[in-house]
Amino acid sequence: MFESFYDLERTPFSRDIPTDQLYQSHMLEETLGRLEYTAQRQMFAVLTGDCGTGKTTTIRKLKETLDTSRFMVMYLADSKLTPRHFYKGLLEQLGCEAKFYRGDAKRQLHKEIELMQGIHHLQPVVIVDEAHLLDKEMLEEVRFLLNFKMDAQFNPGRTKRTLGTA
Repeated sequence: MFESFYDLERTPFSRDIPTDQLYQSHMLEETLGRLEYTAQRQMFAVLTGDCGTGKTTTIRKLKETLDTSRFMVMYLADSKLTPRHFYKGLLEQLGCEAKFYRGDAKRQLHKEIELMQGIHHLQPVVIVDEAHLLDKEMLEEVRFLLNFKMDAQFNPGRTKRTLGTA
């Protein structure tokens, strides 16, 4: 109704606005730069803000900004996410049927990530929307995903590491 009155092509401030039509504010550019930096270095990032400030829209823009020949973006949005559904959701996005037991699914995901990185040279970027609602057990699973296989980049020929007790 007001679109025709104001001669607008689309409803402003809708959730489905194409990301190439977003207002390129300094804050958006800064946030995207930091998230891209995080993705390139396999780091963990948390994006916070009040309701309606554009966190999910920024994530949509990030997904379209990242080079698909270098990155595989996987997105989960579930406020009651369980570890089993976490692994199942990620494996399904990789085109796999998840094993039933959590430990099996976790090992399956690690194997798929190794294949993705080793064969396809793709860096996984896992986005968990509304992650502030996750419980402690689920946050531990995210941490384990980040630390699998001694940070997934351990190369004994490149650096010498010693193990000891404190």
